[in-house]
Amino acid sequence: MAKRAAARKKSSGKKKSTGARRASRPSRLSAAATLVRGAAAGAVVAIAQRLPWARNENDPIVLLETDHRRFEALLKEGEETTGRAVKRRTQLLETLTATLNVHELIEEQVLYPALKPHAQARDIVLEGYQEHHVADLVVKELHALARDDERWGAKFKVLKESIEHHLQEEEGQMFRIARAVLSRDELNDLGVRMKKLKTELEA
Repeated sequence: MAKRAAARKKSSGKKKSTGARRASRPSRLSAAATLVRGAAAGAVVAIAQRLPWARNENDPIVLLETDHRRFEALLKEGEETTGRAVKRRTQLLETLTATLNVHELIEEQVLYPALKPHAQARDIVLEGYQEHHVADLVVKELHALARDDERWGAKFKVLKESIEHHLQEEEGQMFRIARAVLSRDELNDLGVRMKKLKTELEA
């Protein structure tokens, strides 16, 4: 009898131990699944944050800043070319000119008129118009120069510095003023109009 009782206790202990191990498996699987889901969610957020319209697809400031990043990339690439890269310089200049024209029209027909009536923005808007004009003149001169002309690289650098200064002023001052003086609905309306105009100009 004593031997049977001892055997039952031993068997019961094994079952409890096995049950505990089985119980721990789901919890470990759950923890692993949670970690995977967390990592996946983090990856999705990281990717979304890099998309132009992640915050608000009708945010006019996001649209313009997306263009700015493209300008910076094109300008950097153009500055690094040499007189031997005639074909590449031509392609870059054509792309930059087309992108710049669309961007300037969007600002001059949508953003600037919305900001100009506000006293805080008037001066920076007027400067914006003039900086567009200066950039257009330099672009025109670049088109007139042979791509392997020794002056082309120097003139392109002047264009790069002029545009970069313009971008810094817009992002450092104009866009902050826009968010301060325009309501969310007004900004949303500007974004809708900008997207529509951009689509029409690029068609």
